[in-house]
Amino acid sequence: MTPPPVLEVDEGFVVAAGIECSAPVIAGGIRQDELRKTGHWERYREDLELVASFGIRYLRYGVPFHVVANDPDPTRFDWDWTDRALGALRTAGIEPILDLLHFGLPDDICAVGDPALIPRYERFVEAVVERYPWVRYYTPVNEPYVTAWFSAREGLWNERRRDDVSFVAAIDNVAHCAVRGMHLISERRPDAIFIQSDACDTYAPADPSDRDNVELARLLTERSWVAYDLSYGREPTRRVVDWLRSNGISGERLDWFAANGSSQGCIIGHDYYKGNERVVDAAGRVTRAGDRRRGFQALALDFYDRYRLPFMLSETNIAGRLAPGWLAEVWNDAMALKERGLPIRGFCWYGFIDHVDWDSALTRDRGIVNPCGLVGLDRRPHPVGELYRRLAELSEQGVEPRLGRRGRSRAVTVIA
Repeated sequence: MTPPPVLEVDEGFVVAAGIECSAPVIAGGIRQDELRKTGHWERYREDLELVASFGIRYLRYGVPFHVVANDPDPTRFDWDWTDRALGALRTAGIEPILDLLHFGLPDDICAVGDPALIPRYERFVEAVVERYPWVRYYTPVNEPYVTAWFSAREGLWNERRRDDVSFVAAIDNVAHCAVRGMHLISERRPDAIFIQSDACDTYAPADPSDRDNVELARLLTERSWVAYDLSYGREPTRRVVDWLRSNGISGERLDWFAANGSSQGCIIGHDYYKGNERVVDAAGRVTRAGDRRRGFQALALDFYDRYRLPFMLSETNIAGRLAPGWLAEVWNDAMALKERGLPIRGFCWYGFIDHVDWDSALTRDRGIVNPCGLVGLDRRPHPVGELYRRLAELSEQGVEPRLGRRGRSRAVTVIA
């Protein structure tokens, strides 16, 4: 079997996918476990062979924290499913990018802001790295900001709180987990590479002539960077520091992040969807950007100007017939960034299999299929899946194609 394409901090570009593994708890104590809802829990071997058949050699893959470390006893872990799944993944010749916390917590930890999360997470990370020393790529915490936002500000998952004090406590906890996760992994695997993903968010003022509206848009945009800032040991902007301090985070905690956070071995992961670009008015009402949307290339440049770190598009998708056109737009933006000499290290359509119940942000357990994957729940490829298969094949050959529309049908096709 040929080695996978190069993915290093300072070189490489990979075409990746992911298996959706979100597992938050919603109202009524219902665990929304996407590994089970999509059937991957039972069909992991079939699914991983299918991923490999697409020429996809890197896969974002979740170790289910809420299963492996569900027992409060620090010496007891349930490796049964994870051993089998990672064994099948390795046999298929796929390099995993392991997600270690993907919205779901052990049953006895009901809040992202619960201090008990940190020691449980630390023991879990140590155990994972020691059990799977061959794994090199990690996402210590998937979307820390989104995890805190949906759990402690929007009131959708886990603690289901709706206030800034709870929100800041949750940000503090998940950013702490990200910092400690990178440290513990690096101690045992010094060459580890971290794809720390989060939402690629931005807010524009509804009225650019209104100074207060402009300031609010800036605060919301800068606040969405806070998990990156804390995890990487960088000082948030003055607006964000003031907001954090006014909602309970101490100067000592900010000093801890400055001293312990690090971007060593890091590739920033941008999770970009149409809804990531928003407009806010002076009253705080938020809508989608619509025709004011700037696109992934513009946002990636903004982030690069701030962080000067390599990056990859770590998540994107859209459902149904819109998928090929969306892939063309975002893929072409990625190729344009590459041509400009920016250190973009990869592209990931997420997930490989259709999702279930994400139309309600997992707040309703209705079994509604969201056709946003490369293949359906029947494991048959969607049109976007066939396009993506071709991109993966060409990329492994060193070709950097564009996508466009040709002929009367105006169907999206690869332009090599």
